[in-house]
Amino acid sequence: MKTKLLFLLVFAASFLVSAQTLKLVSANTGEPLSNVSFFSAKGELYTTSDVEGLVQRDALLPVQESYILVHDSYTLATVSAKDLQVSTLKLNDRVTEIAPVVVSSKKARFMTVRGPFNVYLTVNKEFNVYADGIATYVYDSNTKKVKDLYIEQYRSFTRKNENEDRKKIASMVYTGFLKLPELERIGKMQEPKTNPKNKYKEVSNDDITMMQLNSAALQEKPFSIFGYSFYDFVYKSTVNFTKGSVNLRDFTGYNEQLAFKLKHKSEPDFHQMIKYATFIPQEIGFTDKPESNKVKLDPAKSSYSERYWEEVGFPNMQPVFSSFSGEGLHEGPNGGQHN
Repeated sequence: MKTKLLFLLVFAASFLVSAQTLKLVSANTGEPLSNVSFFSAKGELYTTSDVEGLVQRDALLPVQESYILVHDSYTLATVSAKDLQVSTLKLNDRVTEIAPVVVSSKKARFMTVRGPFNVYLTVNKEFNVYADGIATYVYDSNTKKVKDLYIEQYRSFTRKNENEDRKKIASMVYTGFLKLPELERIGKMQEPKTNPKNKYKEVSNDDITMMQLNSAALQEKPFSIFGYSFYDFVYKSTVNFTKGSVNLRDFTGYNEQLAFKLKHKSEPDFHQMIKYATFIPQEIGFTDKPESNKVKLDPAKSSYSERYWEEVGFPNMQPVFSSFSGEGLHEGPNGGQHN
């Protein structure tokens, strides 16, 4: 036990004195690998790489003996702390077949963007709630503002805890975070790009341009209300377009992270909360009368009529969190007619 502890302390020290970032690149193409998640052997989600493939080393502390790296819902590798003592880590990424976005050429009053989504929250690195499904965003063709959002079908998973205590942040189940990203800014990307309050990064490869926007709040002093304190908000969103375009018709993907710290006044320390969300456009069309049928996302239920999560390219994180030990998350009963 003492030898193991000494080993981890030595590598923790080397983390602190080495470069502050680790870069992840594809061993196949040499391009940066964004949105690679680092899990511990127990299933704790430590961090994800940004649009440049960069990971902050301090986000990997306390140092683990090994990390499981997940990209596009697939496990890329299991690496040791020693493997990470490099400036650049090459990974054999998996080539995923993603169907091209189908775009209707008929112009109409509204533009619809349909595709799969997932959204989940971790509390102190552990999965708390999760949902995925198929949704459609309805934009005004002229203003590019979101007019409506409807969910066709979905699955919902929550952690079971019979001992929830509002004075103990880590004991709570946060179903209120199971909301899809609004995607309001997608239609007018030039505005947030030039906003001085945002930190902006852009990376292009042969096919797509990836735009990352970072913003922060309450960095110096917590905000307290009703006995709870909120602190250190960091928001990061990544929007993908066909290379060289910021046109809504060329929108190809979206990821977001909202991280903040929270504690009850009776607790000595803050808890780390991080919400993750993904949306992948698959069909873009135009209509003068959007569909009115919609399903409300009820965290206590699921509602689906087909196994949509088995489709190629679906961002299915459920096998990831269910693969780790422990009770994990439990799916709500399906209220749809499952074929």
